Amino acid sequence: DMAFAEVFSGHPLVRVGKYVLIPYVLYLSYYYFQLQHPEVVSLVTLGLVRLRPAIYNSASPRQVLIVGTQGSGTVQMASTLKRQLGLEIEHESTDAAWSFARDGSVSWFHGIRFFAPTSQKEKLDSIHALCSAPQSTHENMGFHPAMYGPPRNKCSYRAKWNDCWKSECYMILLQEWACMSNLSCDINFRANLHQVRNPVHNIESLITKFCVGGLEGSVQEPFVKYASALFPTHDFANDSCIDAVSYFVVMYLEAMVKAREKGHIASFYRIEDSSACAVADAAGLTQLSTTVYEPNYEHVSKLCNDSDVRSAAQNVVGQDRNKVNKGQVSLAWDDFLGGRHGSKRKDGDHELVQRLKRLFAAFSYDPTKILDEPEFSHRFVEL
Repeated sequence: DMAFAEVFSGHPLVRVGKYVLIPYVLYLSYYYFQLQHPEVVSLVTLGLVRLRPAIYNSASPRQVLIVGTQGSGTVQMASTLKRQLGLEIEHESTDAAWSFARDGSVSWFHGIRFFAPTSQKEKLDSIHALCSAPQSTHENMGFHPAMYGPPRNKCSYRAKWNDCWKSECYMILLQEWACMSNLSCDINFRANLHQVRNPVHNIESLITKFCVGGLEGSVQEPFVKYASALFPTHDFANDSCIDAVSYFVVMYLEAMVKAREKGHIASFYRIEDSSACAVADAAGLTQLSTTVYEPNYEHVSKLCNDSDVRSAAQNVVGQDRNKVNKGQVSLAWDDFLGGRHGSKRKDGDHELVQRLKRLFAAFSYDPTKILDEPEFSHRFVEL
């Protein structure tokens, strides 16, 4: 008879399992020691290998938080800063325990920290609307509690959304919602920047993604749920698709403008004419005194030196991520009037046009060139 050890080791699940389990353990170990306990590597190697210090569970600030509404190019900017400048920047994540976000994040959802304070009831209603929503609502909207770091409730990462994650959602949003108003945010950044894109082109992109059936089609339910929770003073549920998307973009941008006026956001930059080096400069990475992690200053300074014309980081950002619109939607000012494309506003109503034009002025866009299609607009349609 075969011994138990022989039977066990010869079982198909055991033979196959080691090829799955070993790589998984190595994968977890890499992140664990690299991001959470780099000092262990230094100790084991007797100081021969010195990794970057961990910032997880510490009060150390990150270098930069860049916020921008969906469709403004947040995925592309995160990718560009990582690829061209070697920064540890994540998209829609500030989790420095299991992702390389030690230098910062680029995100649309983290903009909630810059919202103006509202009544406690309105805040709780908004948070409840998001946290009580099913998993399907969150899948395409860029939010999950795990993006803020390891769950305090010890939720299982194997479960995408359950009661544990719902509880985690409430805890995080209660902490993050409008936290800059009283400087109570859990994670802090040396610089807060606002990334903008031509608001009309921004709206065109989101119409392509969230309007089922085109301009006069229906709005996807997850978008309505999020827009209504973030901006409860507006009735998105009864809007036409173009109105729902437009008011969402307008209200998000207006909230960020107010945050900049209060000094909570340092500055904005236009994605159409910005390079990775320009963004790094705005984030404080070209001055040693304002660089959080000193080696970043040396690296960025070398790549962004004006005499180094070979550096791709000095070129205006190009689009190679998340192309969506591709010329399917092109809008003019008249398209934003009441009564157009299924709008339920009074025929000829100019309110949306006026608010958009104020945003054009706030971000130095020329309202007479709304139909202009510069090279960036053709290529850059990102969510």
